[in-house]
Amino acid sequence: MQKSDAIIRYIMFFFSLALYFILLPIVLSYSLGYHIDYHNFKIYKMGILSLKSAPSGASVHINGKLRQELTPVRIEELKPDTYSVEVKREGFYPWQKELAIRPNMVTRAENIILFPVLQEMGKIGDYETINFLISDNRNYIYHMTKSGLYRSNMDGTNPKKLSLYSDWPEKILGKKFSRDGEKFLYFNENNIWVVYLVSRDSVKDGELAYVEELLKIPGSIRDVFWHSGSNHIVFVVNKDISVVELGSGGKKNIVTLHKCKKSAEGLYYDENNDSLYFNDSYEGKERLYRIDLREKFFDKLMQRVKKEFDIIYEKR
Repeated sequence: MQKSDAIIRYIMFFFSLALYFILLPIVLSYSLGYHIDYHNFKIYKMGILSLKSAPSGASVHINGKLRQELTPVRIEELKPDTYSVEVKREGFYPWQKELAIRPNMVTRAENIILFPVLQEMGKIGDYETINFLISDNRNYIYHMTKSGLYRSNMDGTNPKKLSLYSDWPEKILGKKFSRDGEKFLYFNENNIWVVYLVSRDSVKDGELAYVEELLKIPGSIRDVFWHSGSNHIVFVVNKDISVVELGSGGKKNIVTLHKCKKSAEGLYYDENNDSLYFNDSYEGKERLYRIDLREKFFDKLMQRVKKEFDIIYEKR
């Protein structure tokens, strides 16, 4: 009896020892991030997928298979590969992307935004709108309609008719508010208009805005900018960079500031410093240039313009 017990203990010891050495590498491999593929007899490191969505609580599909977890979720023990990941939630458009899982690394897609499926679009106003402009303070919408110029709140409420003017161009290339907020310009390829939103002598009774066709130009207008003083407009036509002074009646004061070697590219106007940046060609090389229109420079420029006009007047 004692001999048989000793044999059993001997067998159990060696069985436990063998089981220990068999399970030890498996346990260690999993703890170190490895996975054993018993079908292909391969060992590989696993990767992790981290998903976050707004809104949360979305379902996750990997290679077409639905996971039990909802976002936000951290999915571990993924074999290194490229997976088709889809995030879905009812009432929202799905998000889908091919994501590569790399060994011993975390692949993150944590800025997923699910956009709601549109049930209906909100209509802003009942006007037949040709174009519109948002004020710089984001408080008002200016509607260019076939029946005149209107102003409303951002949700279309509290509409107010500012002018009967309705001769808007079919194609408007740009619209910009002046810094003082009292006027805005719009332009197409050949014309520049200014809408004055303050009282003027030429404003008709009962109207709160006046539309002026400032310039009609034979060339192609590239872009138009407000000077920070809100009384001058910088405009680029073909190769010419010019400035025009606002004012009623008579010939407009226009000065050509610079003639480019070719059509100016990359136009940017810094209204805080009254500087125009643009690309031009010099000695066969493209370079970045800046025209400074700050107060001292601009005063000298206007003095030169007035002097030229005085000379012309004296000759007459």
